[in-house]
Amino acid sequence: MNFYPIKISDRPLFLKYFQNDRTTCDWTFSNLYCWQDLYQFAWVELDSWLIIRCHLDGGRRIGYMVIDSDGSHPYSEVVPLLRQEAEEHGHLLMLVSLSERECGQLLSQCPGSFVLDCNRSLEDYVYVRAELADLRGRKFAAKRNHVNKFMRLYSYSFDYMTRDDFDECLRLDRAWHGQHQDFSVELSAEQQVIRRAFDHFEELHLLGGVLRVNGQIVAFTYGSQLNDHTFCTHVEKADTNYEGAYAMINHLFARQLPPQYTLVNREEDMGIPGLRKAKLSYMPVDMTPKILALHLDPDLRGIIHVWQVCFGDGDSFVHSFLARYYSPDCAFLRHEEGGVVSMAFVIPCSTELGPTAYLYGIATLPGHRGKGLATEVIHEAISAARTRGFAAAMLIPASLELKPFYQQFGFLDSDIPVVFKDELDLGTGDDKKNRAMVIPLSENIELPDEISCIGSL
Repeated sequence: MNFYPIKISDRPLFLKYFQNDRTTCDWTFSNLYCWQDLYQFAWVELDSWLIIRCHLDGGRRIGYMVIDSDGSHPYSEVVPLLRQEAEEHGHLLMLVSLSERECGQLLSQCPGSFVLDCNRSLEDYVYVRAELADLRGRKFAAKRNHVNKFMRLYSYSFDYMTRDDFDECLRLDRAWHGQHQDFSVELSAEQQVIRRAFDHFEELHLLGGVLRVNGQIVAFTYGSQLNDHTFCTHVEKADTNYEGAYAMINHLFARQLPPQYTLVNREEDMGIPGLRKAKLSYMPVDMTPKILALHLDPDLRGIIHVWQVCFGDGDSFVHSFLARYYSPDCAFLRHEEGGVVSMAFVIPCSTELGPTAYLYGIATLPGHRGKGLATEVIHEAISAARTRGFAAAMLIPASLELKPFYQQFGFLDSDIPVVFKDELDLGTGDDKKNRAMVIPLSENIELPDEISCIGSL
């Protein structure tokens, strides 16, 4: 398959595939085009399929968005070809941004071949446009108060966004990012995304609005059509020094949207607590999932077996863990009798220690213990962490009795409490027992009083 970067001239071809059943922000051409540097989006048309390849988790993993021309072609046509393409890059096949309907088709057409994960942080928020525009009823009382206060305090105006507004919007965006430097990789890349959108505003068929106070832009927003009745809001930024600016730009833009749009998709919250609270406060009428499907190979089947025997976790947790964090280079396995019998994983994380290798899921099947297999995989995992330049390695012992075992590998009995920031809790299941042992892998590492762990750098 010869994949191509996404060009503006590709828009008509993409829209041919993007039928009105597309309901998530991933399927807007403007998002695919503007975010392609971060995710390395590339595409190929294969028979009746449009295939979009993307790089996730800083390029560690590859995913594929797939859509057929009319919804009649089975996944069994394209899965073998994509498996081969993924394996040539050293990855398992991973399909991303699937709807619930598509997952049902995938599982029926390729039975027993995939595990699924639906990540709450990636679900899109969908609202009734008229509710955002009118803010009627008790449930929107707080929003009306913000809007009314803004109207009392400021001399304001609202206009559709034009090219004359772009430089001032970019200045506002730079100021916003200067105050939110602790946010995700996606938000860090957003400035470049906005610049690209502004460079091709008309060609991407974007529609935006600006809110001014005394002639100065204090908030802006823009988006594009998702389907014939849904508008997708891609970006919304406001100067919070102006009370109620976010509520006001949201309200006024919804009022000015063309009447064909009965719904507004305001994209996902990325697991950011403040953003989640804000999006929920507007009372979404629907949450639209983007489901990930990971193809099972013999090692993955063996890992699931060892996990369930040793830890007793159900399918849902194990499948979600593998779908979100597994790649062949992060799994350290031992095989006997043709199957996986011992394992350990290195999960790249961001912590106060710097880039951190979190050792997780260390287990050996009962009948194969006492052979030093766990020792082998732990040594291999630590060695890989050193080679890959992690600042530190850490793990959380399941019990106090295991601490002497881990100390022989160089783990310090640091007993640092760990807080996981991801939707999937990768601790012990008991917050009080989430206490880290650490190996500093670089110089001048100071151990913090608490570790906040965000998986997948």
